[in-house]
Amino acid sequence: MKDSATAPRFRLLVHGQDGSIPYLTPELLRLMFFPEGTTADNRLLEDGQLHREHMILGLAVKDTCITPDYQETLSSKKKRKGDSVVKEENSSAHLAKQARLNDADASNQNSSSNGKDTNNRTSEQQQQQQHRQQQHNKKPTGYSFLNRDKSSRIFSFLNGAQESSTASNYMENYLRTPQHTSTLIVPTFSFVNHDDDISTNCSEVKKYTPKNVEAKQSQKKNCSGSNNTVIPKSTKDAVSIETPHGWQSIQPEQYCVAVSSMTLPTKSNSVPSSCEGAVGLFDHVDLSSAQSDSLFSENSTEESITTKEQARKQALKKITMSLQKGNDWACRSHQTFVDEAQPIKFWLPVQILASQLPSHVLFTTPKIRPNLQKLVEDKEQKFLSDHSNVAIVGWDALVCGNNQRRDVLRNLMGSLQSASTNPKQFLLLAVNDLQSILDAAREGITIIGSDMARLRSREGIALCFDFACDDSITTKEIDLKDTRFARDFEPILSKCTCLACRPRKTGKAPSFTRAYIHHLIQAKEMLAEILLFTHNLHQLILLFRQLSKAAALDDGNEKKEHLETFCRKIEQNLA
Repeated sequence: MKDSATAPRFRLLVHGQDGSIPYLTPELLRLMFFPEGTTADNRLLEDGQLHREHMILGLAVKDTCITPDYQETLSSKKKRKGDSVVKEENSSAHLAKQARLNDADASNQNSSSNGKDTNNRTSEQQQQQQHRQQQHNKKPTGYSFLNRDKSSRIFSFLNGAQESSTASNYMENYLRTPQHTSTLIVPTFSFVNHDDDISTNCSEVKKYTPKNVEAKQSQKKNCSGSNNTVIPKSTKDAVSIETPHGWQSIQPEQYCVAVSSMTLPTKSNSVPSSCEGAVGLFDHVDLSSAQSDSLFSENSTEESITTKEQARKQALKKITMSLQKGNDWACRSHQTFVDEAQPIKFWLPVQILASQLPSHVLFTTPKIRPNLQKLVEDKEQKFLSDHSNVAIVGWDALVCGNNQRRDVLRNLMGSLQSASTNPKQFLLLAVNDLQSILDAAREGITIIGSDMARLRSREGIALCFDFACDDSITTKEIDLKDTRFARDFEPILSKCTCLACRPRKTGKAPSFTRAYIHHLIQAKEMLAEILLFTHNLHQLILLFRQLSKAAALDDGNEKKEHLETFCRKIEQNLA
């Protein structure tokens, strides 16, 4: 862990895809985070250090810890083709025939045992190779989450008999997570799938599909009549999360085992210093449009007051049940980590909608009733109220305006902080617009999770921040799908040092121009998204550096004048 005195004030939590940073190959990862150069490449080395300090890689258990299950032993019962098959296996003639075959095999082995040790070893190796091939070709019978046994088997399968000195755990060995990169483990980033919105709203970036497949997809949509994803309801013991192999239920104990299998080294019991901890399980609050409006809308007629009050009561009941289940899962997860003596930093998940509840309900579980008189001190309730690391979830699912969202966030953070004298560190899990990033930084969120760089890259949009002049900060988004960039031979942003904009080593020309990226978008080449992602990620990290600098100037100042002034300069150019 970084020292609190030297650590940056704000850090970006990048949503990982299948355990890695989206679009970046190992070579691109090295160029962005661990560049090698002489003293003449000081700018590249500074950018690499900047990326490492202000970025955390988020790893979701939903796509990194889902593993296939295979049937270990074949069933002795054959497929029924008729009663004669079963009778033949149980008949005395069949048993006598099997005995004769066994005797013949034994006599052959005794006659050929002398002087054939080398051949036997070769045959054993061939059998082992055939067994591995059969295991590889077998179809899985189901899917489950990672555990210590599976992690050890995967580690031994990838490394064989050789001991790996560089890769020490599942993340570095199987997921290829770069070493010395800060990571944070979450069950899922959000229950809202933003990729579906991009594919339906942006036809230009839609990938090519054959006509027969496209016809089947359109027919399926017409039959279903809706594109909304149905989220399975959770139980008191497990929550359902969407994986690449469908929805899977996971319990708090399973989640703790998966987290420890990812982080703990195979041959030691110490947690890598690059792991920032794990966020506990949280549930999705399924509110109807009427229930959501009852929480945030203020304008209503006298006739709809009764209906609005009923919808509000139903919404608060759902929020309370979801909050209590999440608190119960958090207590069980923390207790599992304590029982197994695993020093993993735990982040308590709290729904953003919990700000609508009274403060005495925030730290209750289905077993703990609200203690208004505070006569009895409960161990679990004390753990929830005094926990110093809080992850706020559900921000991207709010349907209210920016000012209301900021008020909701401020009220929730105030209620959580007032419950204990211990200072709390807050994390916001999913933010996908620039205004929300600024609002979260104003309220004191130190780690802000976002998939904005990848989503904008899929849309063909480049983020451009010009911090050269402190008086006027230029902020804009360039849509490179526009035909006006077809003959624009300038870089995406002048003076930008990202992999897409930095000049070539042989001259002053940029590595990739706007015209070239526009051509790649029109040709539906994946290189366009790769270049845009490297640029957008670099720009967001620069934004977080400037936010940290502005916050550092406000030490001891409760009004946060420098941070507020910086955010307002950026907001002047936002649409």
